[in-house]
Amino acid sequence: MPRRCLLALLSLAAAAPAAAQPEAKLVRPAARLAHQFSTIGGARELADGRVLIADGIDNVVLRVDLATQKLDTVGRSGQGPGEYKAPDALFPLPGQATMVVDLGNARLSIFDGAGKYRESIPIAQGQPGQGAFSLIFPRAVDAAGRIYYQPLGGGPRADSTVVIRWDRASGRSDTVARVKLPSMITKESGGPNNRNMRQRPTPYPPQDSWAVAPDGRVALVRAPVYRVDWVSAAGVRTVGKPIPAVAVPIREAEKKEYQADQAANGLSVSMENRNGQVSMNFSRGRSDGAREEAEDIAATEWPAAKPAATGLVLAAPDGILWIERSGPAGAARTYDLIGPDGAVARRVTLPVGRRVVGFGARGVYVRHIDADGINYLERYDQPK
Repeated sequence: MPRRCLLALLSLAAAAPAAAQPEAKLVRPAARLAHQFSTIGGARELADGRVLIADGIDNVVLRVDLATQKLDTVGRSGQGPGEYKAPDALFPLPGQATMVVDLGNARLSIFDGAGKYRESIPIAQGQPGQGAFSLIFPRAVDAAGRIYYQPLGGGPRADSTVVIRWDRASGRSDTVARVKLPSMITKESGGPNNRNMRQRPTPYPPQDSWAVAPDGRVALVRAPVYRVDWVSAAGVRTVGKPIPAVAVPIREAEKKEYQADQAANGLSVSMENRNGQVSMNFSRGRSDGAREEAEDIAATEWPAAKPAATGLVLAAPDGILWIERSGPAGAARTYDLIGPDGAVARRVTLPVGRRVVGFGARGVYVRHIDADGINYLERYDQPK
């Protein structure tokens, strides 16, 4: 059973009048890989400067060298040990190991620093409808190798959930925070002995998001009031001040943007019951077809404006939080850089068509999607 950490609550001292935050624009990449990806689901810098990239559409994990443009494959496509189907996020583990979220095989596979397969962990813990059941989709891993996730499954969906810290070495799990969930749209089909259920979030929902710094501090990006709370590794919570945000109205362009993003990146979890035999399927993006998706969008009730943040939040190796801000469709992406006090230390804007996918000792890794939908990997120097 997860045990709850006692959270001591600290309030920040009254803030001084707000001042304009330093702004930086990342204009030219320090390095760019010529290789064309169908998608970049995860990026993880290795100690020697090479980078692991997961391409879930091409079904491959590549080890790339931006300096020499050379690349090789880690593991291979399939269902056996050391194989994967639709590799997704990548997380660093101690000893230069890497954890691959293998959506197609519903498991977490671990490869050592040399790229050799070591072990796998099932994403589904327990059986649906048979007592304790949970899905482990890692959101972060700290420097000690502890895995952080929001448990899915195990009964009716509430409006909030917990963030679990799982220490694989000791087998102990702790609850470190509680976060607000987005409201969901549920669709069911089939008969009594052949039920199929699918869920997806309402468009542009106000929801909490979070990330974990290497030292185990958890950053909670709150909604609908935009602020950042920090929870220390010992469980002490520091509540941040509200961060000013300008509302971004939702027009037809923003609706199409949301549709395209969900089609490409939305996580799909489907459960099927055939005569009492329950099976689950995980995938990235939707396979319903453009026609059905367009009908869904046309029939959906849309909010008047986007939330302040998109939900993408990452912690850099130096512990600084990068929060992607909402903007008009097609605009360059801007990130708030947040320090341990919960205040914005700097704002960084990328060139149009770019999005941060990871960090390393050598800089910020960015995915560039061109007009044809081709993905490229770029590295930018850390803003100073």
